[in-house]
Amino acid sequence: MVVVTQLSESRVPVGVTGAGEWVYLAREGGWLPLTGSSPLFLVTVVQQGAAFDANLRRRLVAVGLTPSLADTFPVDSSIRLGLTWPTDFWQQAALDWLEQEGGVEAFLPELAALVHTGGTQRIRHTARRLMRAVRRQARD
Repeated sequence: MVVVTQLSESRVPVGVTGAGEWVYLAREGGWLPLTGSSPLFLVTVVQQGAAFDANLRRRLVAVGLTPSLADTFPVDSSIRLGLTWPTDFWQQAALDWLEQEGGVEAFLPELAALVHTGGTQRIRHTARRLMRAVRRQARD
């Protein structure tokens, strides 16, 4: 296992196993998989936007790993956490990510919920606009 980066203000160590699995150091002291567990600190990835991928690739190279491992990082879990977070800040950060990076199709249920429960009018309208764009593309 190789530590690649640290996430959140708590600086949680995140690394990759020899099998290419992303893991993090839990408070209890053991390494746990990021995929499937969605630890809360993972939401902080959405705050970084497009810079996250570039930084992660640079860090992978710095520790002697292939930058293509960045493609397997569970960014979708970060976005999903942001979209379902109870505060406006993380909801907006996740929407900003989707507007800049795409991939909206994978988050239609979360966007549909935000249309009604988003913390601000801006969040609700952005979620609605993103959903409409996906529907429009599907028709064309």
